[in-house]
Amino acid sequence: MKKNHWITLTIGIAIVLGIYAVPALAQQAAAPQAAQRPFQVAVIDVAQVMRLHPIFMAEQAKLKAEIDQAEATFKTRQETIENKRRALDSGTGGTFRPGTPEYQQQFDLIANEMADFERDARTLQRRFALANSKIMYDTYQDIKATIGRVATASGIAQVTDYREFTPDPADPQSVAEDMDQRLVWFSPSLNITQAIIREVYVARGMQPPAQQVATPPGQQPVR
Repeated sequence: MKKNHWITLTIGIAIVLGIYAVPALAQQAAAPQAAQRPFQVAVIDVAQVMRLHPIFMAEQAKLKAEIDQAEATFKTRQETIENKRRALDSGTGGTFRPGTPEYQQQFDLIANEMADFERDARTLQRRFALANSKIMYDTYQDIKATIGRVATASGIAQVTDYREFTPDPADPQSVAEDMDQRLVWFSPSLNITQAIIREVYVARGMQPPAQQVATPPGQQPVR
């Protein structure tokens, strides 16, 4: 009988955001009372904000606890099925000899248990994947709303996502990811990542992570 394993569901973050160019605004003769359009641009590492978002961290911790509990339960089920299979194959069951109707009956029972195990595992994996997707969706919607509030208050017309990481020449994947980013360079003063992290926490009456409070050198905090 084929031995199957409970595959650990890995929760990870995969966010793919489009970067859109803002067309140049042609100078127009506007009425003196017309409001000036925002023209500033900003940059943010959405993945970094996501990882530090209190909703994301809390919900991911709860989901991980559920996954760990499920894995323990499935591991016990798997071991029970494997013990039955080994006992049947080794003949330690006593009365179940290969080729007899009794042996075949026990064989079929174990096969059915394994089929149920695999079905339940797939169902649970899908449930966990959907739960993780919902967590990411809710968190991302909150991040976008926060960016909108900060950008509107600061006269920012466009915010572009950019992954802040140091590529490793010895790691082709990291080099490729760095080259795939459409934003090649920006002034550090345009980075509002820490400002958004602060706003996410302040909006909930929470203290921002200590390592995120300080503003990077050369950057003016966005309020």
